[in-house]
Amino acid sequence: MDEDLLAIDYCIDCGKCYDVCHIAKVTGNKYTPKSKIMLLQKLLDGDELEQEEINDVYLSTRCGACDDVCPMNIPITDIIQREREILAKQGKEPARTTQISKNIIEAGSPGRMDASIRNSWATDELEISDSSKVAYMAGCWIAFAHQDIAQSTIKILNAGGIVPRTIPEEKCCGLFLIDNGHVEEAREHAKEYVEYLESLGIKKVIASCPGCYEVLGKEYTKLFRKPEFEVIYSLSLFEQLIDEGKLTPKKLNRTVSVRDACAIMEMSDIPRKILSSMGVEVKEIFDRKNGCCGGPAGVKPNFPEISSKTAMLTIEKFKDTPDGTVSYCPFCYHHLEGVCKEKGEELDMQDISILLLESIL
Repeated sequence: MDEDLLAIDYCIDCGKCYDVCHIAKVTGNKYTPKSKIMLLQKLLDGDELEQEEINDVYLSTRCGACDDVCPMNIPITDIIQREREILAKQGKEPARTTQISKNIIEAGSPGRMDASIRNSWATDELEISDSSKVAYMAGCWIAFAHQDIAQSTIKILNAGGIVPRTIPEEKCCGLFLIDNGHVEEAREHAKEYVEYLESLGIKKVIASCPGCYEVLGKEYTKLFRKPEFEVIYSLSLFEQLIDEGKLTPKKLNRTVSVRDACAIMEMSDIPRKILSSMGVEVKEIFDRKNGCCGGPAGVKPNFPEISSKTAMLTIEKFKDTPDGTVSYCPFCYHHLEGVCKEKGEELDMQDISILLLESIL
């Protein structure tokens, strides 16, 4: 029997996945993790899904919260990825998903942005070396929407004695392709990018984006092979520099909430340790559990209203924090900022790199 179908058969209908799924919450449990995976049999039998069923499959950010709580260890997000792969091959995926995937493959970014301005954040005030074997990968959302995060990151690295290089032909890591079942395209994308980075003589890649860090560091090994370079998460490096005494943060005496990144929840202690070194107290909002912003994996472009409702679960919780919210995921930052503008809401939020830079200046 198919392993995924066997796993689904173990479902005991406990409802735990309903409780943690933000999309289920804002849709009155119309679209749940369980309802999604129950469609696999139909797809494998060659039956056509109705449009609402297709919508169900694509109404998932693949944040992993459901995987974390499933007592039967059903690989829910993997099954959703597989269903999307089948639908993509049938030509049934949402048109926006097809277009964004095409943009990444052909132009190197989800929004088909002008690649010539990707590294325009690298101004003369930053110490950058073209010959360094340590590269900094900003990622799409930072490069095109929040360049101040890249600039503050480089300044922090410089203060800690690290002078990295930019990646001349940096491109999207391809997480969107992976999330949406474009596995073969993602495999070729990974091969091309790994070989390109290795051709530059790069030995370490520092990534600010949790998604980029996970994809380069883990997914590329599954898709292609283990890269010859090490992938380092920028916050892990900041923590190391503080521990070694190469960075000495001043006390800021503030209280903030933290916008955690679903992709690296297992590393959520790191931003809190950095904040603690700055004398910043954290007011926990989601009890250190996944509280997805509602944007990733195609939910934002395909279902903007549901995506915005999901974002409001975060925005409403963060309103009462005395000194604002600290983010360490640029996509969360970008998405929540956009929803606040759309809804006329105010949200005092900044990336942790900007706060750390303030503390060490």
